[in-house]
Amino acid sequence: MSPLLVPLHGLGSRQDLPLPLPAAVGGAVLVLLVSFAVLALAWREPRWNGVAAGRRLPELTRFVDARWVRASAAGFGVFAFSWVGAALWFGRDRVTNPVFGSTYVWLWVGLVPLSLLFGPLFRVANPLGWLARLLHRLGLPKEGLRPLSERTWRRLGTFPAAVGLLGFSWLELVQPDNNTLAVLQGWWLAWVGCVVGGTALFGSRWVAAADPFQAYAVLVSRASPWQRVAGAVHLVNPLRHLSTSGSPAGTWAVVATLLGGTAFDGFTATSWWVRTTQSSGLPRELWGTLGLTVMVALIGVTLALGVRGIGRLRPDGPLNLLAASIIPIVIGYAVAHYLSLLVLEGQRTLINLSDPLGLGWNAFGTAELGINQLWLDVPQVTSAIQLGAIVGGHVIGVLVAHELALRVLPARRRLTGQLPLLLVMIAYTCGGLLLLFSP
Repeated sequence: MSPLLVPLHGLGSRQDLPLPLPAAVGGAVLVLLVSFAVLALAWREPRWNGVAAGRRLPELTRFVDARWVRASAAGFGVFAFSWVGAALWFGRDRVTNPVFGSTYVWLWVGLVPLSLLFGPLFRVANPLGWLARLLHRLGLPKEGLRPLSERTWRRLGTFPAAVGLLGFSWLELVQPDNNTLAVLQGWWLAWVGCVVGGTALFGSRWVAAADPFQAYAVLVSRASPWQRVAGAVHLVNPLRHLSTSGSPAGTWAVVATLLGGTAFDGFTATSWWVRTTQSSGLPRELWGTLGLTVMVALIGVTLALGVRGIGRLRPDGPLNLLAASIIPIVIGYAVAHYLSLLVLEGQRTLINLSDPLGLGWNAFGTAELGINQLWLDVPQVTSAIQLGAIVGGHVIGVLVAHELALRVLPARRRLTGQLPLLLVMIAYTCGGLLLLFSP
């Protein structure tokens, strides 16, 4: 992570918790156990079969489908991409360059509230998606120069995006000098080249399969109350939608990478990690690469072990299906770790965006604004939000996992089959709280 961003992760500490850390961890575990017990007694049959229709909103549908609305969203995405791109290629190589905050904060952390509040909006505004459409309008076939079969697309799913997310996590958390323009220019070229080049080869479906940011946004948007059903926008029960919306192949890899990357970010702030890496003769980049790889693999393996009690691990089996129950946990971790970063550094980035080239501009009238601390000057409030985000995400995850498990487990194993995944979620809860609040 860029040095100017590091301090913003640690605004809360174990001393600021509304209760002692052991009590917080014990209470969180108790909440999960009680939640599972209540579900086991009161929720014995699947309740959310079929599409999460919810309430149909024809007026909103006509609005969001209006050509000028979609054109405005696309235009904003292209403009933002171009404006930040100008800062990347022609701006000054210093921490006030808005490209760093735009990449590490707005594009990465900001996707979570954006997708929760507005659904899959990023898919409409994604500038790389519109660049791919431009290529097709210029004559490139939509199926690409080397078309893939339908079977290959089903197997591919979002695995390429998971690889991209792992690469971005490495850039953010391990890459030396990741707050320099030369490094970020190389990564932007790799991102655009892989997505657009893949589109030219394999067709327009490659954007959804390989763009890490679109895959992240679409994953989080599954927990949004705004969903398109049968061509119309509906206000739906987000938990039902999580339980009924399909999970493409590779969903488990995406959630494991996101959760593992966030966990590793917290792990690097522990005194053990700092002491060990500083006293070691090995390069920090090697430590970081190994640590990130191990953490992502640990999440993936434990998720597979937890799901193993529900059914065989196969491409169309419960691993991708049950990965939907990890989405609330991913959101909870993101809020707990990065909300303060988004609030403070997001404001700083907005201020710097008025002068992308460092020439003294005030293009948007934000250059003279100050940073509002909001609730962040009360560490106890921040810590309570972090605790609630992690525990709440896990409780929702248990609920979704229970509903999904009821559909695939035989009656005699509907409780025992869920226990391994419950234990995994308890482990995630304890690990998340310890990494967030331990010194």
